[in-house]
Amino acid sequence: EADRSCHKYSLCTNINKQLTMSGNIQADGNITAAGKGQVCIPTASKNTQFRKLKNSGSNTICFDCPNTRPTWASTTYGVFLCLDCSAAHRSMGVHLTFVRSVDLDEWTQRQIDAMRIGGNDNAKKFFRKHGCTDFHTKTEKKYTSKAAVAYRAELSKLVEAEAAKRGEGSADASSSAAGGNLFDNADATMKKSLEDEARARVDAARSNGGATGSSSAGVLQPSAKLASQMTGAKGKLV
Repeated sequence: EADRSCHKYSLCTNINKQLTMSGNIQADGNITAAGKGQVCIPTASKNTQFRKLKNSGSNTICFDCPNTRPTWASTTYGVFLCLDCSAAHRSMGVHLTFVRSVDLDEWTQRQIDAMRIGGNDNAKKFFRKHGCTDFHTKTEKKYTSKAAVAYRAELSKLVEAEAAKRGEGSADASSSAAGGNLFDNADATMKKSLEDEARARVDAARSNGGATGSSSAGVLQPSAKLASQMTGAKGKLV
Protein backbone atom coordinates (compact mmCIF):
# COMPACT_ATOMS: atom_id res chain seq x y z
CA GLU A 1 0.00 0.00 0.00
CA ALA A 2 2.85 2.34 0.85
CA ASP A 3 4.51 1.59 -2.49
CA ARG A 4 1.25 2.34 -4.30
CA SER A 5 0.89 5.67 -2.49
CA CYS A 6 4.47 6.58 -3.36
CA HIS A 7 3.81 5.72 -7.01
CA LYS A 8 0.69 7.92 -7.10
CA TYR A 9 2.59 10.77 -5.46
CA SER A 10 5.44 10.44 -7.95
CA LEU A 11 2.99 10.33 -10.88
CA CYS A 12 1.14 13.45 -9.69
CA THR A 13 4.41 15.24 -9.11
CA ASN A 14 5.61 14.45 -12.65
CA ILE A 15 2.31 15.59 -14.18
CA ASN A 16 2.38 18.86 -12.23
CA LYS A 17 5.99 19.39 -13.24
CA GLN A 18 5.13 18.89 -16.92
CA LEU A 19 2.19 21.26 -16.67
CA THR A 20 4.34 23.86 -14.94
CA MET A 21 7.02 23.59 -17.60
CA SER A 22 4.44 23.97 -20.39
CA GLY A 23 3.04 27.10 -18.76
CA ASN A 24 -0.40 25.66 -17.99
CA ILE A 25 0.20 25.90 -14.23
CA GLN A 26 2.46 28.59 -12.87
CA ALA A 27 4.60 28.23 -9.76
CA ASP A 28 2.04 30.19 -7.72
CA GLY A 29 -0.76 27.85 -8.80
CA ASN A 30 -2.41 30.15 -11.35
CA ILE A 31 -3.82 28.27 -14.35
CA THR A 32 -3.13 29.75 -17.76
CA ALA A 33 -5.02 29.30 -21.00
CA ALA A 34 -2.40 29.31 -23.73
CA GLY A 35 0.60 27.53 -22.29
CA LYS A 36 2.75 30.67 -22.46
CA GLY A 37 2.88 31.52 -18.80
CA GLN A 38 0.19 34.20 -19.13
CA VAL A 39 -2.29 34.63 -16.30
CA CYS A 40 -5.99 34.23 -17.07
CA ILE A 41 -8.26 37.13 -16.25
CA PRO A 42 -11.03 36.67 -13.64
CA THR A 43 -14.04 34.73 -14.90
CA ALA A 44 -16.39 37.63 -14.18
CA SER A 45 -14.30 39.95 -16.37
CA LYS A 46 -14.19 37.36 -19.14
CA ASN A 47 -17.96 36.90 -19.09
CA THR A 48 -18.60 40.64 -19.11
CA GLN A 49 -16.44 41.14 -22.21
CA PHE A 50 -17.92 38.14 -24.01
CA ARG A 51 -21.52 39.19 -23.41
CA LYS A 52 -20.93 42.11 -25.73
CA LEU A 53 -18.74 40.27 -28.24
CA LYS A 54 -21.08 37.30 -28.72
CA ASN A 55 -23.98 39.57 -29.68
CA SER A 56 -22.04 41.73 -32.12
CA GLY A 57 -22.71 41.44 -35.87
CA SER A 58 -22.21 38.01 -37.40
CA ASN A 59 -20.57 36.70 -34.21
CA THR A 60 -24.02 35.26 -33.50
CA ILE A 61 -23.49 32.72 -36.33
CA CYS A 62 -20.69 30.16 -36.58
CA PHE A 63 -17.97 31.37 -38.95
CA ASP A 64 -17.68 27.97 -40.67
CA CYS A 65 -21.34 26.91 -40.84
CA PRO A 66 -24.89 28.30 -40.47
CA ASN A 67 -25.28 27.21 -36.82
CA THR A 68 -26.42 30.01 -34.54
CA ARG A 69 -25.21 31.08 -31.10
CA PRO A 70 -21.67 29.64 -31.31
CA THR A 71 -20.02 28.99 -27.96
CA TRP A 72 -16.50 28.17 -29.14
CA ALA A 73 -13.85 30.30 -30.81
CA SER A 74 -10.54 30.28 -32.63
CA THR A 75 -8.27 32.86 -31.03
CA THR A 76 -5.90 32.52 -34.00
CA TYR A 77 -8.42 34.20 -36.31
CA GLY A 78 -10.70 35.85 -33.77
CA VAL A 79 -13.79 34.00 -35.02
CA PHE A 80 -16.69 32.35 -33.19
CA LEU A 81 -17.45 28.68 -33.92
CA CYS A 82 -20.06 26.08 -33.04
CA LEU A 83 -19.13 22.89 -31.18
CA ASP A 84 -18.93 20.75 -34.34
CA CYS A 85 -16.70 23.21 -36.19
CA SER A 86 -14.49 23.62 -33.13
CA ALA A 87 -13.76 19.88 -33.39
CA ALA A 88 -12.73 20.34 -37.02
CA HIS A 89 -10.38 23.13 -35.94
CA ARG A 90 -8.83 20.97 -33.23
CA SER A 91 -8.12 18.25 -35.80
CA MET A 92 -6.11 20.75 -37.87
CA GLY A 93 -3.65 21.36 -35.03
CA VAL A 94 -2.75 24.35 -32.87
CA HIS A 95 -0.17 25.51 -35.42
CA LEU A 96 -3.12 26.49 -37.64
CA THR A 97 -5.86 27.34 -35.17
CA PHE A 98 -6.12 27.49 -31.36
CA VAL A 99 -9.62 26.76 -30.06
CA ARG A 100 -11.20 27.76 -26.74
CA SER A 101 -14.64 27.35 -25.20
CA VAL A 102 -16.22 30.72 -24.50
CA ASP A 103 -18.13 29.38 -21.50
CA LEU A 104 -16.00 26.54 -20.11
CA ASP A 105 -12.41 27.74 -20.52
CA GLU A 106 -10.52 30.51 -18.83
CA TRP A 107 -9.04 33.17 -21.12
CA THR A 108 -6.12 35.56 -21.18
CA GLN A 109 -6.72 39.20 -22.08
CA ARG A 110 -4.67 38.71 -25.25
CA GLN A 111 -7.08 36.01 -26.41
CA ILE A 112 -10.12 38.19 -25.75
CA ASP A 113 -8.39 41.06 -27.56
CA ALA A 114 -8.06 38.75 -30.58
CA MET A 115 -11.82 38.24 -30.55
CA ARG A 116 -12.50 41.95 -30.15
CA ILE A 117 -10.05 43.09 -32.86
CA GLY A 118 -11.01 40.23 -35.16
CA GLY A 119 -14.59 39.01 -35.14
CA ASN A 120 -16.57 37.11 -37.75
CA ASP A 121 -17.39 40.22 -39.79
CA ASN A 122 -13.76 41.21 -40.38
CA ALA A 123 -12.68 37.66 -41.19
CA LYS A 124 -15.58 37.05 -43.56
CA LYS A 125 -14.95 40.30 -45.42
CA PHE A 126 -11.25 39.55 -45.80
CA PHE A 127 -11.55 35.88 -46.84
CA ARG A 128 -14.30 36.71 -49.33
CA LYS A 129 -12.15 39.39 -50.96
CA HIS A 130 -9.31 36.92 -51.39
CA GLY A 131 -11.19 34.12 -53.08
CA CYS A 132 -13.12 32.29 -50.35
CA THR A 133 -16.77 32.37 -51.35
CA ASP A 134 -18.01 29.17 -49.69
CA PHE A 135 -17.46 29.42 -45.94
CA HIS A 136 -19.20 26.14 -45.12
CA THR A 137 -17.01 23.60 -46.92
CA LYS A 138 -13.32 22.77 -47.35
CA THR A 139 -12.46 24.19 -43.94
CA GLU A 140 -8.83 23.05 -43.89
CA LYS A 141 -8.18 24.49 -47.36
CA LYS A 142 -9.46 27.85 -46.13
CA TYR A 143 -7.16 27.94 -43.12
CA THR A 144 -4.06 26.83 -45.02
CA SER A 145 -4.51 29.47 -47.72
CA LYS A 146 -2.23 32.46 -48.25
CA ALA A 147 -5.06 34.71 -47.12
CA ALA A 148 -5.26 32.85 -43.80
CA VAL A 149 -1.51 33.21 -43.24
CA ALA A 150 -1.66 36.97 -43.83
CA TYR A 151 -4.77 37.43 -41.69
CA ARG A 152 -3.56 35.57 -38.61
CA ALA A 153 -0.15 37.26 -38.79
CA GLU A 154 -1.66 40.75 -38.78
CA LEU A 155 -4.16 39.87 -36.06
CA SER A 156 -1.30 38.63 -33.89
CA LYS A 157 0.58 41.90 -34.39
CA LEU A 158 -2.42 43.98 -33.34
CA VAL A 159 -3.03 41.78 -30.29
CA GLU A 160 0.59 42.23 -29.20
CA ALA A 161 0.27 45.98 -29.76
CA GLU A 162 -2.71 46.05 -27.38
CA ALA A 163 -0.69 44.08 -24.83
CA ALA A 164 2.18 46.56 -25.14
CA LYS A 165 -0.22 49.40 -24.33
CA ARG A 166 -1.01 47.64 -21.06
CA GLY A 167 2.69 47.33 -20.30
CA GLU A 168 2.93 43.70 -21.41
CA GLY A 169 5.36 42.45 -24.04
CA SER A 170 7.75 44.78 -25.86
CA ALA A 171 7.28 48.41 -26.85
CA ASP A 172 8.37 47.50 -30.37
CA ALA A 173 5.14 45.52 -30.81
CA SER A 174 3.04 48.65 -30.34
CA SER A 175 5.01 50.73 -32.84
CA SER A 176 5.26 47.96 -35.45
CA ALA A 177 1.46 47.56 -35.62
CA ALA A 178 0.61 51.24 -35.26
CA GLY A 179 -1.83 52.66 -37.80
CA GLY A 180 -4.50 50.99 -39.88
CA ASN A 181 -6.94 48.30 -38.87
CA LEU A 182 -6.92 44.53 -39.17
CA PHE A 183 -8.59 44.36 -42.58
CA ASP A 184 -6.40 47.05 -44.16
CA ASN A 185 -3.19 45.68 -42.65
CA ALA A 186 -3.93 42.11 -43.70
CA ASP A 187 -4.97 43.29 -47.15
CA ALA A 188 -1.68 45.18 -47.56
CA THR A 189 0.28 42.12 -46.41
CA MET A 190 -1.58 39.92 -48.88
CA LYS A 191 -0.95 42.38 -51.71
CA LYS A 192 2.77 42.53 -50.92
CA SER A 193 2.96 38.74 -50.79
CA LEU A 194 1.38 38.44 -54.24
CA GLU A 195 3.68 41.12 -55.64
CA ASP A 196 6.73 39.36 -54.21
CA GLU A 197 5.62 36.09 -55.78
CA ALA A 198 5.08 37.73 -59.16
CA ARG A 199 8.51 39.37 -58.96
CA ALA A 200 10.11 36.04 -58.06
CA ARG A 201 8.49 34.37 -61.07
CA VAL A 202 9.78 37.11 -63.38
CA ASP A 203 13.29 36.82 -61.92
CA ALA A 204 13.20 33.04 -62.32
CA ALA A 205 12.09 33.37 -65.95
CA ARG A 206 14.92 35.79 -66.64
CA SER A 207 17.43 33.47 -64.99
CA ASN A 208 16.24 30.56 -67.13
CA GLY A 209 16.51 32.72 -70.21
CA GLY A 210 20.08 33.71 -69.37
CA ALA A 211 21.07 30.07 -68.89
CA THR A 212 20.37 29.38 -72.56
CA GLY A 213 22.80 32.12 -73.58
CA SER A 214 20.14 34.16 -75.32
CA SER A 215 17.83 36.89 -74.11
CA SER A 216 15.25 35.65 -76.60
CA ALA A 217 14.89 32.21 -75.03
CA GLY A 218 11.75 30.44 -76.07
CA VAL A 219 11.49 32.38 -79.37
CA LEU A 220 11.76 30.24 -82.49
CA GLN A 221 14.83 31.07 -84.59
CA PRO A 222 14.87 30.83 -88.42
CA SER A 223 16.27 27.53 -89.65
CA ALA A 224 16.46 28.14 -93.44
CA LYS A 225 19.80 27.43 -95.15
CA LEU A 226 21.46 29.00 -98.13
CA ALA A 227 21.22 27.01 -101.35
CA SER A 228 25.03 26.57 -101.35
CA GLN A 229 24.83 24.96 -97.90
CA MET A 230 22.29 22.37 -98.86
CA THR A 231 23.42 18.79 -99.41
CA GLY A 232 23.61 17.88 -103.07
CA ALA A 233 23.62 21.44 -104.32
CA LYS A 234 24.92 21.54 -107.94
CA GLY A 235 26.11 25.09 -108.05
CA LYS A 236 26.70 28.19 -106.03
CA LEU A 237 24.92 31.46 -106.22
CA VAL A 238 27.17 34.42 -107.14
